[in-house]
Amino acid sequence: MIKLFRKIRQSLLVQGKLASYFKYALGEIVLVMIGILLALQVNNWNENRKLQNLESDFLEKIHQEFKNNKAQLEFILAIHKQSLKSSEYILDNYKNPQTPKDSLRKHLKIYKYSYTYNPSKSSIDALVNSGNLSVIKNRDLSNKLIQWDEMVNDFSEEEIYSRNFLDNFIVPFDLEHFKIFSENPDEQYDAFFTLTNEDKNVFLNIIATKKRLLGQIVNNPQSEAAKLLETLDFIINESAPKR
Repeated sequence: MIKLFRKIRQSLLVQGKLASYFKYALGEIVLVMIGILLALQVNNWNENRKLQNLESDFLEKIHQEFKNNKAQLEFILAIHKQSLKSSEYILDNYKNPQTPKDSLRKHLKIYKYSYTYNPSKSSIDALVNSGNLSVIKNRDLSNKLIQWDEMVNDFSEEEIYSRNFLDNFIVPFDLEHFKIFSENPDEQYDAFFTLTNEDKNVFLNIIATKKRLLGQIVNNPQSEAAKLLETLDFIINESAPKR
């Protein structure tokens, strides 16, 4: 093709057709520029397609991971709520002689259940560590992903405080007053019914404090748990495949 163009230019020069030569040269330049622009356009299209595929891949991983994270948080909050209800049951019914002992035994076990939320964030780490955070076109979504660690840490502070209370107050009291290891599990907390008034007051204060800590986690509409659930829903919705 290049040889053909060269022959045409030479022929025009030999024939002395300078005007035609310049017109042809200009046309040739225009054709070359069009070719370059087309090549750039194709290259840009290929690059954009690669970025779109990369974004889709990350969004798919984020979507699935955060669905799992939400399921885990809902499970953890359900345990906290169960423990809270048991705390309330003990405090509301321990004086009532009609309260079944089996029910009190059950709630004396459940009230101290303690779990902590440990969500996965491998998709975020992969996105940030690869330097590809900019492929997420949704700026609100990328901002939420950046803030995720901080939000989890804020929520974990409340859980850690509750867990430390378990380790520092509940467990020591249990070890001193109850049969934690017993061949008959029903006997583990029977000592509750024969505690001295002083020891019972200490124990009831422990349960009341546990209730307050759990209430801060699950009952406050402005709690970190509520914010975390809102963020999880946003990330899940915004990372879902678009139809």
